[in-house]
Amino acid sequence: MPNILIIDDDEEICRIVANGLRREGYEVATAPNGNEGLIAAAALNPDLILCDLDMPGLDGQGVVSALRRDSRLGEIPVIFLSACTERDQIRHSMNLGGDDFITKPAPWPEILAAVEARLCRRQKQRKHLDQQVEKAAEVFVGIIHDLDKAAAGVHWLADSTTSLADQQNHIIQLVHQSLKANNRPNTGTSLAPHRPTSLLIKDSNRQQLLKLSEVKALMAYGEYSNIYWGKDQHLLFRKPLKQWVMELPSNQFVRVHRQAIINLAFLDFVEKTTGGKLQIHMRGFTKLIPVSQRATPAFNRCLKRFKAPKPVAS
Repeated sequence: MPNILIIDDDEEICRIVANGLRREGYEVATAPNGNEGLIAAAALNPDLILCDLDMPGLDGQGVVSALRRDSRLGEIPVIFLSACTERDQIRHSMNLGGDDFITKPAPWPEILAAVEARLCRRQKQRKHLDQQVEKAAEVFVGIIHDLDKAAAGVHWLADSTTSLADQQNHIIQLVHQSLKANNRPNTGTSLAPHRPTSLLIKDSNRQQLLKLSEVKALMAYGEYSNIYWGKDQHLLFRKPLKQWVMELPSNQFVRVHRQAIINLAFLDFVEKTTGGKLQIHMRGFTKLIPVSQRATPAFNRCLKRFKAPKPVAS
C-alpha cells in the first residue's frame, strides 16, 4: 500500500488527516515542520507528500524547492494543504513544483479524491517507465543476437541455450534492480550486488556521508531500520534488516537478534545472565542488546574471529 507523509505544524490537522488516510488503508507518517519533513522524506521516500504552506522555519515552498533539487526525491508528488487564499502565493507554490493545492478547511472527500488522483497518476508514470524498460530490453537482446550471428565468438551476453524471452526478462530484472535498489545514485557500470561503504545522512538543510565503520547498531522497525551512530544519533532508513545483512561486511557486522545488527568494533563487553542468555553492552549506546538463542552460535564464532571480549558471568 502507498505510504504518505504529512508535513504540518498543526497537530490537530495532522491527526485528523492521518487517521482518515489510515482508515483507507494507507501507511502514514507525520512531521511537525519543514526541516523534519525533509528528514522524514529522505528516510521514507514516500509515494506522496501532503504539505502545509505556512510553517515556522522552513515553509512549504522551501520544502518543495528542496525536494525538486534532490535527484532521489524530486519525483514525489506534493499536495499543498493550506489556509492560504492569496492567488499569487498559490501560483508561486505551484510553479515551484507543487502538484495540487487544497485550501483549508476542506471536506474530507476532496482531500481523499486529490490523494487518490495523484497516486493513480504516479502509478501510471511508473507503469510507463516499466514499459519503456521492457522495450529497451527487447531491442538490446535483438542487437546482441545479431552480433552473435555475425561473429560466433561474441558470447558475452547472448547464449544459444537461453531463449530470447528469458534473456529479455533477465535484462529487465537487472535494469529494474539498478533503478529501484533504494534509489541509490549510479556509481559504475557493474550490476554486481552493491556493498555500500557509507550512508547519506540528511539533517535539515545539511547532508553528510556517514562511514559504515561509524555505525554502532541497526535496529529493526517494521520494514524500516534505525541506524545508530555517534552520541545518541539515529535515523530511520527504509530498508529491512534482512537487506542490510546481505550488504554489510560480515566480518564486522553480525545479526544477534531478529531485530538487531551490531558493529563488533563498538562492542564493550558481553554479559551472561543467570538464565544463560547473552546481553551485549555497546560503547556509547544506552540500550542492552539481547542475543537470541538461534544467533548465539554464530555470534560466538564472530567473537573469536574478531577477538572481541569474552562473555562474563553476571
